[in-house]
Formats: sequence, C-alpha cells, structure tokens
Amino acid sequence: FGTPFYIDAPTLTAFDKRPFRRLMIAQDTGSAITGPARGDLFAGSGDTAGEIAGVVRNAADFYALVPRALAGGA
Repeated sequence: FGTPFYIDAPTLTAFDKRPFRRLMIAQDTGSAITGPARGDLFAGSGDTAGEIAGVVRNAADFYALVPRALAGGA
C-alpha cells in the first residue's frame, strides 16, 4: 500500500472523455480483484461513479514507481 503507480489506459475515456493517464497511489488490494495483472480504479461514489465503474473493462499499463535501490538499480 502507498506505492505510486503511473497508469496508462488509452482506450479508457469514461472519466472525462480523454485517455486515462494518471499518477495514482495504491490504497487497497480489492477483494473482487483476482488473477495476475489486474487492477481496480476507484471512480468515486454516487450514481455517476457507479455507472462509470460498471463499464470500465479496459486494458492498461501499470508502472510501479519505486526507488532505484528497491528496483535493483544503482
């Protein structure tokens, strides 16, 4: 938890009609998330957020941003 991720999902436009490219922070593991290489984006609360969350099924690249020492770099 607390790891910053850069998320690049060019086909995900449900939030603001533009490709989804954002820096986000991992906050939980999500009990519904199963299998490798899967993630869950919090869409907010309320009816509109529920509608967005219900249609988000897009491929995305997730980049974990970690210090070089943890990543094995110099």
